[in-house]
Amino acid sequence: MKKYICIIMLLGLTLIGCDNKSESAPKSQQDKKEIVVGMPPSMHNIMMEKVVKPALEQKGYKVKLVNFSSLRDSNTALVEGSIDLSAAQHQAYLDVYNKETNSDLVSLVHIPSISAALFSQLHHSIDEIANDQTIVIPNDPSNKARSLLFLQSLNWITLKSDSKSGTLDLNDIAENRYNLKFKSILSELIPRTLGEVDYAIMPGGVAWLSKVPADNVLVQEKLTPNLELMVVVKKENLNSKWAQEVKQLYQSEALKKFISEDPDAKGRFIWPQQ
Repeated sequence: MKKYICIIMLLGLTLIGCDNKSESAPKSQQDKKEIVVGMPPSMHNIMMEKVVKPALEQKGYKVKLVNFSSLRDSNTALVEGSIDLSAAQHQAYLDVYNKETNSDLVSLVHIPSISAALFSQLHHSIDEIANDQTIVIPNDPSNKARSLLFLQSLNWITLKSDSKSGTLDLNDIAENRYNLKFKSILSELIPRTLGEVDYAIMPGGVAWLSKVPADNVLVQEKLTPNLELMVVVKKENLNSKWAQEVKQLYQSEALKKFISEDPDAKGRFIWPQQ
């Protein structure tokens, strides 16, 4: 009988050990010295390239940068494990992505961000708004919702009172004061349309990468914490040593100095509220 009791106790201890292990990142992730970073099109890549990557390499890490043509492709690679982190999306976008794909990507840290803006090559002021003009907005769900809230803040449209801010669509417009015509396309393609439409709303990073002149900006969006960009990782890696090293660098005085002094970054970034 004592023999059986000992066997049961040993099995119990084994199960407890397995449970505890499953709550943290695998040892291979804790001790890894190579970090693969997803780089979808974004002005924010400049912080990784000029500040974070060199600092990580000084700490003994090997850092590999992998370019992607879209944010969604980068997220897919992150879920599949071919990259370790990405730093080009806000919480509103991530919430929609996780819901649509049943993924568990999480925010590691908020980082300096730039706001979206209303652009135009044909008009010099929002006072030139008129009936039947055309506006281009991003077609991904979160940035589309963000654009509609932006347009409401300009009093160009009114949204339905019962609509949900994170999932807004064109069907949620209750009043379109100027009978505006909308086109929804990929954010990365919006710069090519500026000469063909009256106005466009796009992320500031997309405009910077496409070399859209600053004088094409008519109004900048007021940035809220859920629209600040973040470093995103898989949930299982959130507390790994390497992830915490990345987090510290994005909160460092060195990065704060960089965004206030670097010629390509100065005047574009906003330090995160959280």
